[in-house]
Amino acid sequence: MVPKVFAYLCSLISPWRVSSNKAKNMELKNRIINEASDLFFSNGVRSITMSDIAQHLGISKRTVYENFKDKEDLLAQCLDLSMKKADIEKKQVTEESSNVIEYLMKLHARQLQRVQNIDKKVLYDIKKYHPNLYKVIDQRQKDDLGIFVPLFEKGIEDGLIRDDLNSEILLWTLKSQLKSLIDGDFIPTQKFQLSEFMDSIVFIFLRGITTAKGNELIAELSPTKKRH
Repeated sequence: MVPKVFAYLCSLISPWRVSSNKAKNMELKNRIINEASDLFFSNGVRSITMSDIAQHLGISKRTVYENFKDKEDLLAQCLDLSMKKADIEKKQVTEESSNVIEYLMKLHARQLQRVQNIDKKVLYDIKKYHPNLYKVIDQRQKDDLGIFVPLFEKGIEDGLIRDDLNSEILLWTLKSQLKSLIDGDFIPTQKFQLSEFMDSIVFIFLRGITTAKGNELIAELSPTKKRH
């Protein structure tokens, strides 16, 4: 009788243990992804090893490899997390904005804050040492056109963006300028911060594509902004 009762009690406890262990494993995996993301983005990808990540987290390298096949697998999940956060951010900014100018300026402000903590070598390292992941990033940027082109078209309808410009060409122009900050070596980042170049590019771009009504809105939304 006693063995049967014991077996019954174990059958009740076992599923709870499995569920609890899964939750703990997922919590650890998410912690590794979050901490590794900070290390990769602030120091560059190539300079950070799996040993560095394990030491930073206070866990063994074996534990890291139990959760991720290799460094590229971990980096891929870090990038996936970053993209998901960006999607959430865009959705929040959309809900907070009443027009395309307000949306672009709020999104820019958030991205400007984020880029201050990103090392310039990150994209270069991914492009050179993890080309398959770079293709994912590149495709993501192309997919973003599907979001931004309709916004620009709406801005034209609202009289905020000039109607003599091609929205898709405008977006590719902006993206290529911002990308050159990271991909190019001719930017004097020793003298100026990356965020300063990014800020100037975006505001010059906005001033150039907006109507008089749009320019008034830019000034209204950034009263202390230095004119570029």
